[in-house]
Amino acid sequence: MGFVILDLEATCWKPDQPGREQEVIEIGACLLNPLCEIDSRFSKLIKPEKFPFLSTYCVSLTGISQEEINRSRTFDVVWHEFLDWIDEHADDSIGIFCWGKYDRELLLNSCYKYGLPADCLNSYSDLKQAYAYMKGLSKQVGLDRALTMEGISFEGNRHRALPDAYNLSKLFVKYFDEFLNGRRR
Repeated sequence: MGFVILDLEATCWKPDQPGREQEVIEIGACLLNPLCEIDSRFSKLIKPEKFPFLSTYCVSLTGISQEEINRSRTFDVVWHEFLDWIDEHADDSIGIFCWGKYDRELLLNSCYKYGLPADCLNSYSDLKQAYAYMKGLSKQVGLDRALTMEGISFEGNRHRALPDAYNLSKLFVKYFDEFLNGRRR
């Protein structure tokens, strides 16, 4: 069994500019083996199509430049590369783990838009919800807050998919049994 710890970045605007449909602009993932060791990493930028120009806010938040986005491929191409990466590095059984339910919704919407397979998302687990339950928290917390609560230092650039996935992997490994079995600690 393989465990894919996944994170996305999406187009974004200042909070006072609502109503725009977000598109995935980056997929980052770490594949952990059954011993909770990282066997492989995946990181690709994605060219948005509906809103092809990143907002100043998005560039500032993520550090992703318009030039990098312009050189990137569209979601349909990158999604197939992601699925190929999973097939190449994992056995038949995988689980997809993210921080929150929004990444799954965004991926499902994108797959639907392009008519792409999304079967791997059937094994999706929301670690944000599981962490709040496990810790007996009255509300869910952000990844940064959870890492701080656990004494885990964030490594890399925040709001980038691969560093976020890597840091989430550290939390996943710490509470591996609880996350897999839904237990409280």
